[in-house]
Amino acid sequence: MAKIAIEHADNYRLETIKETLRKCFSDLNLPKENPLGRYIVPGNRVFIKPNWVASRWRESCPHKDTLYSVITHPAVIEAVADYVAEALQGRGEIIIGDNPSIDADFAELMEFTGIRKLEKKYDVKTTVLDLRPLVCDNLDNYGKKDLMVSQTGDPDGKVEVNLGKESLLYGIDPARFRGVFDEREETIASHTGETQLYTFAKSLYNADVYISIPKMKTHQKVGVTLNLKGLVGSISNKNQLVHWQVGYPEIHGDEYPTKEAWEEGQTAKVKHRGAWPGNDTIWRMVVDLYRAMLKKDRVCLSIVDGVVAGEGQGPFCPTSKNANTIIVGDNLLDVDMVTARYMGFDPQKVKYLAYFIEGKKPYADIDVILNGTYKKDYFAADSLYADFFAVKQWEAVKYDSKK
Repeated sequence: MAKIAIEHADNYRLETIKETLRKCFSDLNLPKENPLGRYIVPGNRVFIKPNWVASRWRESCPHKDTLYSVITHPAVIEAVADYVAEALQGRGEIIIGDNPSIDADFAELMEFTGIRKLEKKYDVKTTVLDLRPLVCDNLDNYGKKDLMVSQTGDPDGKVEVNLGKESLLYGIDPARFRGVFDEREETIASHTGETQLYTFAKSLYNADVYISIPKMKTHQKVGVTLNLKGLVGSISNKNQLVHWQVGYPEIHGDEYPTKEAWEEGQTAKVKHRGAWPGNDTIWRMVVDLYRAMLKKDRVCLSIVDGVVAGEGQGPFCPTSKNANTIIVGDNLLDVDMVTARYMGFDPQKVKYLAYFIEGKKPYADIDVILNGTYKKDYFAADSLYADFFAVKQWEAVKYDSKK
């Protein structure tokens, strides 16, 4: 039986976050002293992955709010790292890293968050990593692989996982698959027949303990982005990530809902490709990433940063929402389902979550402790909890409290 804890946090002061985590750990029956010792032993290599998708607001965003509605707040990362260092007891390693959007300025991100100070805080080796082997230093070049700038990426290298027939992309004609770059040959080759490849950053994939710290946020292509969608940031070769199929349904694409929308998109300055619930491709990629992670035995933890969250036009242009919440659990999928429901979304309508629910009694194995109290009817309750705003095309995925 999985247990997920939800506790209130009304600011980002480090002690507030640590106290909120203490309450969550207590809800989960973890020891008061060294609570993460249940999962982490001295000598472990622990990878902490925040959401660092961007280093600034994109110029195309219709509004510009706090960047912490887009990325994980450094106070949450530091609080988690403090507990990890306590569990390691001077032996082991902490890695904090992500593979942000290809156009994010990592130096700017480090200056903004101040997170590199953690490299000198603990009595174990601590490293902050930009896992990207390629970056876009000019947004005008976005999508053009030959105009990207090469860099080291993960110093440990990479791990290839071939899902073969287990991939949800297996059996789909790959001719229209689109990854990060306009050059689609690599994307197609990575997902043809029984070749269904995903290349992970090795330091993340081979870590003894993986701790995901996603931002509680909506997403225009999948509905919500949390732990599972956040695994996009674990992939070294982003052109293997199929985001949509070129075109519109009449020609077997799901880039746009109609021919008219597709035609308008060809000349639009800001394109919203794949950004609708009818995108039948990207959710399959999300399921694949989670399945690929499950191929290796490791401890996985999740601490969701929902103190300041993002609603509406996520992942890059959300409106900030003071959800004042931290959610903690040791199963990435279960935490995603609990968090989606907390946001006011129905997990059975979010395609990548619905896939894992299908054919099973929904949520039967999940206990939710909400502000210290066991919430027996958490998923069935009329309450919309935080009730995040959804842009028009995603309104149908919201939880219906009247049903």
